[in-house]
Amino acid sequence: MPKTGASGENTKFQQHVAQFLSEVNRTATVRQKAFYRIKEKPYEDSYQGISSTVRSGIQQPAKSTDIPSVLDTLMSNYYQPGTVSVLISDFIYSPKNAGAIPYIKTDITDALSRSGSHPELGVSVYGYTSDFRGTYYPALKAAGKKTNCCDTEIPYYIWVLGPADAVRRFDAALLEQQPAKQAHFGVTYPRPHYSLLNKFQNKGSWYYGDAGASKQTADAYRVVAVSEASAQQPVEFVIGIDLSRLPGQYRDVAYLKQNLKLQGVDTDATLLDVMAATDQTKASSGPESKFTHFAKVRLTRQPKAARPLVLRLQDQRPAWVAQWTTKNDATPASKTFALSSLLDGLAPSQEGGARQIFELPLTLQPGE
Repeated sequence: MPKTGASGENTKFQQHVAQFLSEVNRTATVRQKAFYRIKEKPYEDSYQGISSTVRSGIQQPAKSTDIPSVLDTLMSNYYQPGTVSVLISDFIYSPKNAGAIPYIKTDITDALSRSGSHPELGVSVYGYTSDFRGTYYPALKAAGKKTNCCDTEIPYYIWVLGPADAVRRFDAALLEQQPAKQAHFGVTYPRPHYSLLNKFQNKGSWYYGDAGASKQTADAYRVVAVSEASAQQPVEFVIGIDLSRLPGQYRDVAYLKQNLKLQGVDTDATLLDVMAATDQTKASSGPESKFTHFAKVRLTRQPKAARPLVLRLQDQRPAWVAQWTTKNDATPASKTFALSSLLDGLAPSQEGGARQIFELPLTLQPGE
């Protein structure tokens, strides 16, 4: 947040954060709100005061703020039902003792749990980059500060912390409309609406096996009845999925192609492709217009009896986290020191395996 230049120029950070603060201040979604500036601890301020600082620049920069201490304070003093804490920072973790660097993950985990167990805790991380003017302080103090910086954009982040349901609602209301890198920890989402589509890119001999399917007009079909299937005459069917209530991370087609899995019993069914809705599907008069994404499945063996088939999306660390992580930030770059370790500290509950975002059960059965 440099002081405004003679020609009125400012940074993308200033423009973005000023707009975000205005939206938080104006929205009726957030009924009560308080604004804080953080030095060694949070100090209450007003919307006008924070907004003015963001716009006009910091007059007296603070020394490096200890991230675990800030998180500990938030969890100890501000964690309440229906309440989120929103932390905006470059998250450059620069402990006073360089020997603490290998323990960044542990320090973050401890800070979030020191005030007691919060099994419902959710954290969303949104990453951005901005042009940077002023003095750059790397995490590794031995590298020395850099003045008149920088020739590259520097990352900054918005962290949303609180009970998982409150985090989900805040994200949907105020952060999902703007493009950003994303990572979510402990936040749960309602199961997406989904249905088989028998007149959309389907092949082979199959039909809806749901009881009363021929009389239904609803678009919630879950049973695939296969009349005939072979290598020469494979069956292909498409499942429409509405992911509109999930964050952008889980709507990204590249992410879905890598992490959406199909699991069946006594079947060779495989997931062929994952596609996003197009202008054509959105404008269609068919049921496909109600879905944001489509999963195409192929099988070449007719099931011998009714068998379960499940589409699962498990939470995996998005690729951008590794790409934005550096072990040495002496040279300013579009990377953050030890970012992966910071985020590892948010996910201790994932040590037993990846968290499940959703599962969509279906049934395969032989046709008549």
